[in-house]
Amino acid sequence: MRRSLGLPALILSVAAATALAACSTETAGTATGSSGHKSGSTASIPAGLDTGSYPTTPRAIPAFSSDQAWVAEGNRMGDALIQVNEIDSRMTLGGAGLRSFPVLSGIQLSSRVPDDTSLVFEANGMKVGMTTTRGDSMDSPTVATRIGLYRFPTDAAAQKAVTQIRAKVSGKEQVSISSAPGAVATEFKPGTVDSYLAQGPIVVNVSGTGPTTSDAAGFVTKAYQLEIPRLKSFTPTPVAEVTKLPSDRDGIMSRILGLKQSSSTSVGTELATGYLSQTGLFHRIKDISKKGIYVTAGVDLVGQSDGVVYRTRDAGAAKQFLTDLYAIGDKKPADAAPGVPGMKCVRDYDATLLRCGVAVGRYVADLTASSIGDARQKASAEYALLTEAG
Repeated sequence: MRRSLGLPALILSVAAATALAACSTETAGTATGSSGHKSGSTASIPAGLDTGSYPTTPRAIPAFSSDQAWVAEGNRMGDALIQVNEIDSRMTLGGAGLRSFPVLSGIQLSSRVPDDTSLVFEANGMKVGMTTTRGDSMDSPTVATRIGLYRFPTDAAAQKAVTQIRAKVSGKEQVSISSAPGAVATEFKPGTVDSYLAQGPIVVNVSGTGPTTSDAAGFVTKAYQLEIPRLKSFTPTPVAEVTKLPSDRDGIMSRILGLKQSSSTSVGTELATGYLSQTGLFHRIKDISKKGIYVTAGVDLVGQSDGVVYRTRDAGAAKQFLTDLYAIGDKKPADAAPGVPGMKCVRDYDATLLRCGVAVGRYVADLTASSIGDARQKASAEYALLTEAG
């Protein structure tokens, strides 16, 4: 789907990442385990736990920087996106590996839209985008759709961006999209239709790929039919209020190991850090057909930083969810750290990435590292951290 769909998957520290858009009981710049959402844990910290140099107590979450705040708004926008498999049941594969997470500018933006569009978006002050992508294959799909929501400072700026895109694609084959009057839609290449529609301060971009241009246009038409009503129920945060968005929600971010300073400036990690709704989680998981384990466990909030922490329904659901989470995909069991109740460890993907997870009360932590020793230490620290958080 467009030139970017066939690019290699972006490697992020995502075990499946995401969570619930509930009303926050935290304020920006505060964080502890005392939010009132207790873990339901009766666990104690094992003596002699090997946590390496990792912290074992809940961390304070500072107020957002401007960019971090706009990433948080991008994550909010994920709740305004439909799931791509609603367009066609064959479109199940994608998620974070196909850039289904927020985007600010630069190479991240130009990997999702054509170069001319990227330049137009930046020239008109685009603040943040949020995209979701799925197809019938991760590479060279037969059918696929990407839906993007791109936020501008004003309605007029969003409309101006679409007007300028219309002028730039005037020489391409125009495609009519009956469900989106006024949309700019063109044959990007045979079998791919790329389209844009301004809705208030947001430009909706839908790109569909199919065996023929007619098939692709059908996917784009269905996408707008479902997406426009969904978007109308979403209220964008006013520009002046974005930096006031809470940096934590129900203490979920305080329960995750923070990124080390050396990696905190990475664009990829910054875009993949934060709290998310269950809808946001579903945008990020690789195979949407596997979402049942999250639903069954009652996962309603997820936080992501140097690892992922999921909030489930209760302690019993957390234990089963950890088992189910580590049963997905091609994994080889690895020895867990001694003395940590219920820890699970696996060698993931091509056996170069190690994962260890723990369940404490209603929370499940999922950590990755390049060595089994480091993964065990991270998970052991998370066990202690979640126990302390209560």
